[in-house]
Amino acid sequence: MSERINKARYWQAVMYPENMVEGWQDRIADIVQVPFAYCVHSEDTDEKSEHRKDHIHLIIVFPNTTTYKHAMSVFGLLGDKALNTCEACVNIRHCYDYLIHDTESCRKAGKHEYDPSERITGNNFDIGAYEQISTEEKQGMLQELVDYALAKKIMNMADFMLMTAVDFGAEYFGIIVGYNAMLERICRGNYLKYSEQKEAENGAKNEFSCCYSNTQQHENLPQQHACCCPECGSLSVKKQGKTSSEQQRYQCKDCGKTFV
Repeated sequence: MSERINKARYWQAVMYPENMVEGWQDRIADIVQVPFAYCVHSEDTDEKSEHRKDHIHLIIVFPNTTTYKHAMSVFGLLGDKALNTCEACVNIRHCYDYLIHDTESCRKAGKHEYDPSERITGNNFDIGAYEQISTEEKQGMLQELVDYALAKKIMNMADFMLMTAVDFGAEYFGIIVGYNAMLERICRGNYLKYSEQKEAENGAKNEFSCCYSNTQQHENLPQQHACCCPECGSLSVKKQGKTSSEQQRYQCKDCGKTFV
């Protein structure tokens, strides 16, 4: 399987009937409680034309995007030892056609093509509807992407594209392209906010360092407060030997700066 996508609406898995719950074909609708489509592969052969172990290709559809962990838990309701893993459907139409080996690649490979009647669907599985994204769904997907960018504090579109490619399904790519300018502004806002915070922190450190430099001139200042790191302002320092002129040398435990 390809690199795992962590969040998607459509998921698929290969399952083995001998490890599935008893009577699963009659009970699957009540067990998974979401739209599904499957086909029992009992005529597959390997490269040597030897019969492959019977298995089931199963697709399940969630109302909204969900995580790999949750998808695995739903597949597991049919038998937690019946599958090793699951993966997001990058293209729901392709996955649906693959259930019966009705794809160009399957035909080229000479795979047995199952009759469409052997592809079983339930709980209002509607392949036509899944190929179309409603305006309401687009808005929901966009909101997920905005929340993601804000939560992860992503500051540029390059990082955003890389991270969403892992954490979201392929159906989100069209939303990212369509709302690219808006999402770029979100990332830019994160960058500006981060820059302002760093500038404020650096200003506070510089002010603290100046104040401390002035107080060092007072003879009555306790020795334990006599030095702080001139680089980051930290009081967490340790002695680090002496200079050739016998001046005490210190090292900051936080940033590693050595100073006298």
